[in-house]
Amino acid sequence: MSMHPIVERFLQGGLPEPMVMALVGGSLPVPTKDLLQALSHAALKETAYAQRALDFFASMPESLLAGVLTEAVDPPAPLQLVLCHRKEPALLETALLNPSLTSEIVEASVPSLPGAVLEIVLNNQVLWLQRPRILDLLEEHPEGEYVIKRRVNEFRFDVLRLIPEEVKKARLEIIDEVEAGRLDRAWSELPLPKEKSKEEADAEVESEEMAAERRLLAQKPPVDDEGNEINLTLTQRVMKLKTNQKIMLAIKGGKEERALLIRESNRLIQVNVIRNGRITEGEVAYIAQMRTVNEEVLRIISNSREWMKKYPITKSLVMNPRTPLPVALTHFKRLYESDMKLLVKDRNVAELLRREAKRLLEMKAKGKG
Repeated sequence: MSMHPIVERFLQGGLPEPMVMALVGGSLPVPTKDLLQALSHAALKETAYAQRALDFFASMPESLLAGVLTEAVDPPAPLQLVLCHRKEPALLETALLNPSLTSEIVEASVPSLPGAVLEIVLNNQVLWLQRPRILDLLEEHPEGEYVIKRRVNEFRFDVLRLIPEEVKKARLEIIDEVEAGRLDRAWSELPLPKEKSKEEADAEVESEEMAAERRLLAQKPPVDDEGNEINLTLTQRVMKLKTNQKIMLAIKGGKEERALLIRESNRLIQVNVIRNGRITEGEVAYIAQMRTVNEEVLRIISNSREWMKKYPITKSLVMNPRTPLPVALTHFKRLYESDMKLLVKDRNVAELLRREAKRLLEMKAKGKG
């Protein structure tokens, strides 16, 4: 397939830099299909001209690009450029249906795609049969809907036969429980179980004191922030999950799941519980007083202006011996006088915090006098 000579020279590395800058900036009279080859090379090969190419590519009219993508694209690199760096659903659909699309390009592009076009990828069985990793990426996609993730599981079971029978049975049981309303919908979106990564393993390191408190806690029935015991079946299900599944459940799970997962020793799981978009202020206040949470969780709470406007959360955070001293010192002045007096007597908290609280109480007493 013939290409414009200027673009050919650029792809071969023989074009002077001033002309390259003009080319990827859209200043040279080059056919759109050839210009896209130049922009793809500059951006996807991470050349020195990548940003300039991407800036110009972002400004190109959707209709102009769509006109090129309706025909075969050879080489197909412009399809990856479109899929990774444009967001218009109609344009992405045109690229995903292009006859030149390869499984390699799809695998590289799925994480960048919006949820609206994921079904097109899922329906192209030829591509994901060539690269099953595409199914993993669809399942892990943050915008992937429940139906997409269920169909991914069905394809794994029925087409690829990749899932061990016991895992398949457990997943199908979970889906039945979700549909019956007995499990939070987030369970249906759990990824397949995987061994712990090094980061996940490192995140489980905890002090001997915290480990002792956790063992003591494990002897008691699990309860939520309102003191209600959590369903034993749910507890058993959570215990069986691998670390990567617990992290995903922490991100998207419901109230009972969060109450169980915040008791995990893994820092990543705890942090994702507190960052769950469905978490309530009552849960945050409950977590803020827990002595088995990682300090990072307490810092996240303290950095939220909305949460720290709520007195129960502030009080729980300041009174918790696990709270980093600088955080406690920043917020203790907001305590009611009665709670400040309790803080002065609490030998579990840092001596400096107690001393500062006592000093503040004495200053207030003198002011009243």
